[in-house]
Amino acid sequence: MPAREWPEGTAVYKDLDLPQSAHATRTRPYVFINMVSSVDGKATVEGKASGIGTAADRQVMRTLRSRADAVMIGAGTLRAEKLSLSLDDEDTGPSPNPLAVILSNTGNVPLESNLVRDERQKILVLLADSAGEAAARDLGRHATVVRVPPTSAGVIDLANAMQVLKAEHEIHRLLVEGGPTLNHALISENLADELFITLAPMLVGRQDTDAPTILDGSLTETQELHLLSAYLAGDELFRRYALKPGQDPDIGPDQAALTT
Repeated sequence: MPAREWPEGTAVYKDLDLPQSAHATRTRPYVFINMVSSVDGKATVEGKASGIGTAADRQVMRTLRSRADAVMIGAGTLRAEKLSLSLDDEDTGPSPNPLAVILSNTGNVPLESNLVRDERQKILVLLADSAGEAAARDLGRHATVVRVPPTSAGVIDLANAMQVLKAEHEIHRLLVEGGPTLNHALISENLADELFITLAPMLVGRQDTDAPTILDGSLTETQELHLLSAYLAGDELFRRYALKPGQDPDIGPDQAALTT
């Protein structure tokens, strides 16, 4: 299946239409994960995903954020590098910034030093009940903090967290930007619907042997994916997968990429 070459200067996924039909019946948001990877499977360079993506990948990230009610990351991703979870000024238009959501089991969330703040964006920290009260109070100076019960393993109960986002914060479309541990947990617990992968034209090799892949952890069984679209922009390949074969979403104009 050849990839569709996207015209230069045009935003990939500009016609993206994420599902609406599931919202009335689900108790959780529609979850789509967006990650970038080198050709040899590395998700970071020197610990940072920003070392892999190009300007085209950043544009895709902004486009996907504009389709989401919230953008979620794990606290480890924020500890690894300074980043923003908002839209750029030119992308906001009539659309509000998505809610910034950060998951943490411990309360070690460097909001002041590593999150590039946007006054137009609200911040929500989903914090495990097992985290200390001092950490919760400190985070509460910068964000809304919601306690989430842990699983028997002592980590946040993700299914419960998803229900909180849907029922209490009206999050219908949730974009997840990693890291690999959070991706693995969502996919393992059948809580993710789509996977967007940017294949960057680079090889990392052994210079960064500790660099994670997009999924950090083993799966009990192989997860089959269904390719929804593939776009080529320069030397970069942008792929979109459904995580539940046989239950393809109503994906709108983007489907044309498979037949063009």
